Parts: sequence; structure tokens; C-alpha cells
Amino acid sequence: MAVAGKTKKDVLQEFRTTEILEAARHVFALRGYHAATIDQIAAHAGVAKGTVYLYFDSKRDLFLASLRQGVLALHAEVAAQLRAAPTPQAQLQAFINARFDYFTRNRDFFKIYYTEFPQLATVQPELQDLYEQQAKLLESVLADGIRSGHLRPCPVPSTARLVYDLIRSALAQHILNEPADNPHPEATVFQFIWKGISPS
Repeated sequence: MAVAGKTKKDVLQEFRTTEILEAARHVFALRGYHAATIDQIAAHAGVAKGTVYLYFDSKRDLFLASLRQGVLALHAEVAAQLRAAPTPQAQLQAFINARFDYFTRNRDFFKIYYTEFPQLATVQPELQDLYEQQAKLLESVLADGIRSGHLRPCPVPSTARLVYDLIRSALAQHILNEPADNPHPEATVFQFIWKGISPS
């Protein structure tokens, strides 16, 4: 039965697109953008090579789509966690926890996000905008915390990017260099950042 407002064809296309994007993230993470091929992605998705081209014009188009989908999903999860947090301290902790949770569940995506996204964001306006949206979430947490007296005064944009980069580095260490069953270091990362920006 089709989902309300969608035809069976729409539902099938969404399902097929999701399958291809998941396969693409796995292959790109394993082999890197340049070494990965559409044939490998099609094989991993269990579809014909021609089927991939029905949905994506090129390998680059598929790669950018896989990044875009992952970043949008990440942004939505982080934003939802921030809305549920009642204080700047809880919001900062939620920002860190949500990112660790999302990337731990999506390790393949983190590998291409970490290695490719920063470079592509400088030349792809849409990806740059997605990066800025994430940074703005953190900026709003810091700005609200300073106004309420929960955080010491600081230059918000530059501090947000420093904190963002620290979290990104901690994620890289955890996901790329540690066993999958290692304890998550979110609490340590939070305490390190909080001691640096809280008033006391």
C-alpha cells in the first residue's frame, strides 16, 4: 500500500535511492572518492549499473548526494536534541552527544564526511551552507549561554568553530582509530570544553 500522498512508484524510487546512497557511502568510505566506481556501488546495492544512472547523472553527483543526505540527517538529529535541552550546559552536552551518537551509528558516512566534506564545502555552495547551519547551531548555544550568564563572554563565531573542530577531532580519534566497542568519550569531551567556557 502506498504511503499517503505518494504513489507506489514514488515509494519505490525513494527506497531505491536510499539503497544506492547507502551503498555509495560504504564504497566511498572503503575506497575513497577517486578509486570508487559506479560498478562497485551498483554491485554493493544489488542493482544494475544502469539503474544507478537512472537516479544519479555521475559518480560526482552520487557522491555529493550521499554527503548531502547524511549531513541533513545529522543536522535534523542535532537540532532536535538541542530543542529538548533546557539549559546552555545541557544544550552543549546534547550537541556533543548527538554528533557522537549519529556518527557511531554511521561510521561509513563519517569517513567520507571527515576526509572529503571540508574540502568540498569550500567549492560547493550548498555544502558550505550545510556546514554553516551546523556551526550556527553551536553559535546559538554559546550566544544564549553568554546572555544568561551560564558562559563567560567570548567571541562567539570563532569560539564556536574552535569547539566544533575539537569535537570533530575527538570523533575522528574515536571512530577512525579506536575499536567499535570502545567506551564513547562524550563526557570527557564535554567536561574539557565546559571547563574552558563556563564562568567558574
